[in-house]
Amino acid sequence: AELLETGHCSNRVRQNAASVLTKDLTLDWRAGAEWFQFLLEDHCVAANWGNWLYFSGVGPDPKQRHFRTASQAMRYDPEGRYVRKWLRSLRGAEDGAEAAIRPWDLVEGWDGPIVDPKTQYTWQDLKRLEEGGRLHEDK
Repeated sequence: AELLETGHCSNRVRQNAASVLTKDLTLDWRAGAEWFQFLLEDHCVAANWGNWLYFSGVGPDPKQRHFRTASQAMRYDPEGRYVRKWLRSLRGAEDGAEAAIRPWDLVEGWDGPIVDPKTQYTWQDLKRLEEGGRLHEDK
């Protein structure tokens, strides 16, 4: 939503998007690069295409960079403020921080996830969820 509305998004968002699109949904990295090129107001051909190439692991540094997006959200947006700012349907959700990370479990009528949620958690987060029923330890 942020990218569509403003033409901007942080590098962290760009990396998480690249991870989901190329690693989880196995889409060609060039589709993501082209879509971002179309939407980004601050688009730089070299930076955009170079970052997509790098992150997808098909360039001269072919590492597998898979972000665990739910764990990334907990680490960089522990209160869920960023997510709820751009996903307006989550603004009034009970247990907002937890709902921002796993709305398919906590928000009535929310569609299921497009990738297996277990692939988006670190093992520590997954253990906490399995043992306590929550990702956050604050309740």
